[in-house]
Amino acid sequence: RIRRVSDVPISIDTRHAAVARAAVLAGADIINDVSGGTHDPDMLRTAADLGVPVILMHMRGTPETMQRMTRYDDVVTEVAEALLERSREAERAGIPKWMQILDPGIGFAKDLGGNLSLLRGGDELRRLLGD
Repeated sequence: RIRRVSDVPISIDTRHAAVARAAVLAGADIINDVSGGTHDPDMLRTAADLGVPVILMHMRGTPETMQRMTRYDDVVTEVAEALLERSREAERAGIPKWMQILDPGIGFAKDLGGNLSLLRGGDELRRLLGD
C-alpha cells in the first residue's frame, strides 16, 4: 500500500531470506542483513534473485552474543577484511559490487574504543575496502 503514496526507498532489516523475499515482493527496495548474509544460507542468493541492493553489515557472533566478542588487535583492518570476504561471497552469489553496501557495524560487536577507532579510521577503512 505504501507504494501508492510514496516512492521513498524502503529497507527491510532481517537475517531471514524468506522475510526478505516477502518484503521485497511487497515493495521494499533494499535488504539490510545485520549478519552480512551469514545467518541464513539462502540470503545472498535470494538478494541476487530479487535484484535488489543488499547492505552487508559486520558483526561477530549473533545479536545475543556480539557484546562478548569485542576484542580486536586492529579493528579497522579486521572489519575491512571481514567485509571484503562478505563482498566476495555476495559476488559469488550473483550480487555485483555496485549492488552491495558495506556497513562496518558501529555498535555491533565493538566496544566504545572500537567504535571510535572505526569512526576515526573511516578514510583508512575506505582505502582498505577499495573505495
